[in-house]
Amino acid sequence: RAATFGIVPGSTAIELGAGLGLVSIVASCLGARVVATDGDESIQPVAKRNVLLNQRLQDVAGSQSGSESNEGGQSGAGSVDVRQLWWGDVAAARALGSFDTVLGSDLVYGTDGIVGPVAREASFAALLCTMWLLSHENTTLVLTYRERKPIEARFFTMLWEQFEPDVEGASGEAWRGEASPIAGVPESSSVRLFTFRRRRTGGDTPPAPYCAALGRDAVE
Repeated sequence: RAATFGIVPGSTAIELGAGLGLVSIVASCLGARVVATDGDESIQPVAKRNVLLNQRLQDVAGSQSGSESNEGGQSGAGSVDVRQLWWGDVAAARALGSFDTVLGSDLVYGTDGIVGPVAREASFAALLCTMWLLSHENTTLVLTYRERKPIEARFFTMLWEQFEPDVEGASGEAWRGEASPIAGVPESSSVRLFTFRRRRTGGDTPPAPYCAALGRDAVE
């Protein structure tokens, strides 16, 4: 199914909120060239260590099967480049360019007791601005989400402004993704899988409305 998300050998992908890097590593094993990003600088060394460990395991598997590793050190697979990226950093997002696939797992989860609704909505705008800048009209946006707080529904309302479902028959903001249960993991029954594409506007300008909320530099 990964091919339907644009994750194929030689494709490009970027993960937002990569954390430990698991999703990026899996995408790279499927052949994609992945940039794994997170705003938390402290998690970067852990993610890089996980990528390196996976490369070593791939090397061992490749040597046992007689296949050769690519320049990234992964046998027959893609690569992972770990970088720091703050949502809403327009210059940094533009510098990275656009990708075939944008990945995100549980990105809108937060604790309302620590971060209030106004700040949460601002973070949604920053995230959506970043997604828009990292995508083009043929990019597939792949998100997984587990509903926890009512305010998180606001994220999807904002998402619909510039993105539309990449699923046949899905229409209207009431669509809440596809079930993606994992055998042996009961908690996975509440996780939803979303695939979106940018709405076709006939060009890449003007930037998404979300970016305008971040200041003048975001739209110039």
